[in-house]
Amino acid sequence: MNKRYQFDRIFLSKKTIFKGGISYVFNYTKDLWEKQQNFKRRSKKVLNGDDVSFLTSAIKDFTDVLGKELFSEIATQIENLVFEDAKRKNQYEAIRFADKSLITKNGKTKFERRYYKDKETGENVCLTDRVLGIEKGERIDKKVKAELIEKAKDQSYSKSGKLVVPEMEISSTTVMRNVRKNEWKMNIEERKEEEKIKSKNIFIQVDEDHVKQRNKKGCTISKIVTIYTRKRTLTKPDRIDKVKTPRRELVDKFTFSGLYKDTQEMWEDVAYYIECTYKKEEIETIFVMGDGASYIKAGTEWIEKSVFVLDTFHLKKYINHLNYDEYLKTKLQEAIDQYDPISTESIMEEAIRKIEKEIKEDEELGRTTKRLENRLKKIKDTKTYFMNQWQGIEAQETYEDKLTGCCQEGQVHHTLSERLSTDAKVWSENGIDEMSQLRAFTQNGGNIYQKIVDISTEEKREKKIEELEKRIRKKAKKKLFGTVGAKIPIEMARDELYYELKNIWYGKAV
Repeated sequence: MNKRYQFDRIFLSKKTIFKGGISYVFNYTKDLWEKQQNFKRRSKKVLNGDDVSFLTSAIKDFTDVLGKELFSEIATQIENLVFEDAKRKNQYEAIRFADKSLITKNGKTKFERRYYKDKETGENVCLTDRVLGIEKGERIDKKVKAELIEKAKDQSYSKSGKLVVPEMEISSTTVMRNVRKNEWKMNIEERKEEEKIKSKNIFIQVDEDHVKQRNKKGCTISKIVTIYTRKRTLTKPDRIDKVKTPRRELVDKFTFSGLYKDTQEMWEDVAYYIECTYKKEEIETIFVMGDGASYIKAGTEWIEKSVFVLDTFHLKKYINHLNYDEYLKTKLQEAIDQYDPISTESIMEEAIRKIEKEIKEDEELGRTTKRLENRLKKIKDTKTYFMNQWQGIEAQETYEDKLTGCCQEGQVHHTLSERLSTDAKVWSENGIDEMSQLRAFTQNGGNIYQKIVDISTEEKREKKIEELEKRIRKKAKKKLFGTVGAKIPIEMARDELYYELKNIWYGKAV
């Protein structure tokens, strides 16, 4: 492997890419400037009294052209250096020229470079692309990809393509493909290296957004899990009346989101995050809060020291089902405030009896009863809900001095609904999952560009390891048996392989 021709930053540091260094770039820019007749014409218009916008637009046109032309020129310089290099000639044979198009912030740029054939493996490679960090089949540079994805997390794919490179309108399909190409889950392993958080209480809020899915009746559920240690009150000037209004912030906040069809997978992610992030011995109680759905309550089976608490938002939502009867609603609220299950059940039965009486009276008068029948079903469901969730209701009293209140509806809105379920949007199943993950990723402080680079680096590393294993096996077979037909275990060439793999892992040969 150490004899293999490599193109990396070491190679670039030993070569002079630009003739005369900075002076070359300056001279090239100057020559291009002289050729810009459009700039000269617009400059004269300004001097003759026209608006300065003529000049600024001319400068913008020039810098766009300069960006594309200078990139092409540098790529050509690198290609020439590669072609003339003695090490290249020993390892690679030049076979043909091929054009390369790349979309950058300056627009679409083109340059010509050679394809080479590896004399040892027969593989065709483009060495100039390696130097520039352009991957096989890559048509958009990584910075532009990152900006496209950044825009796409907040607005439609089509709008994102128009905003990033206005002069050429990147298609919505291209933007969508780049969003879905990457895995947007945070690497929790990295948190092991950080100092662990000390906290007696940890809060886990769980909820969901209902998203319309293409070619499917009803909605698809995207789940969201928010983890934090406490709430902190902030002040922020109101933009309208300039009055400082209180605002609350979740401390040590971290979000998981996605379809999570497998409940076990979701809670395994959460449990592992807590293990990597918090000092286990400091934890007293972990509160799992939500509407009481079975997949939410299941968290207490996976999370040690956890207890389920019914969140106040959904509790009030079900109490408000009695809005049609203020008297019964008030009695119900009092019973729940006193954590009295017997009175709560009694009040709900009274509500059911009253509706049944109204239905009977309307039937005798020949009136339609559909509205009342729907209400009856709703109230019966509400009674069942209170009884099934009573343990979670009582937990509110037990841990009253520790609970912070629930704000998960706001988290659902900011993380999911703003992008996924407003304006009657329709998504594919994969689209829902990837966008949910992406928005959670950025809320957790994830860097989109760095994520793209990391994925690319990891793919290159895996490819290099695969290539190296093939080479080492081939060398070992020739050395031991004089033929490539014999089979031997890779361990027989371990010494050479070990050191080469180590170099790749630490980025020395990537």
